[in-house]
Amino acid sequence: MTILPIPRLPAPWAIGIGCRQGVGAAEILDLLTQALGRLHWTMPPVGLVLCTLAAKVTEPALVQAAAQLKVPLAGLDPIALQTVTTLTPSTAPGRGLPPVAEAAALAACGAPHNPHAHLVLPRIQGPSSTCAVACSEGILS
Repeated sequence: MTILPIPRLPAPWAIGIGCRQGVGAAEILDLLTQALGRLHWTMPPVGLVLCTLAAKVTEPALVQAAAQLKVPLAGLDPIALQTVTTLTPSTAPGRGLPPVAEAAALAACGAPHNPHAHLVLPRIQGPSSTCAVACSEGILS
């Protein structure tokens, strides 16, 4: 396994991932393939970071997906996610967190302090995971 450097945040591009514990790598990789395809990306853009909650950063499927895409995996503090406004309402409001995929992507791109951080792909859903893509600049793709 290749160890990638810890990303410098805010990232120019971020894919946020929310998932259940024990999710399969095939599901995460399929979701990431769908996201890249919807954005018409044949490869990840320079500076892309895969991000999730800090508690999920050792989830084997996420580690494998980051290694396969050759991008760093960043774990974000739940407090950083709570400060971000998302397009999609939380599916687990009792946990006190917004949707992880959207919030993680936006937070990794500097939201709410970076006024240019925005979603370029709102949340898409797999059986046990979600994914969203954000950009930290005023560019779309």
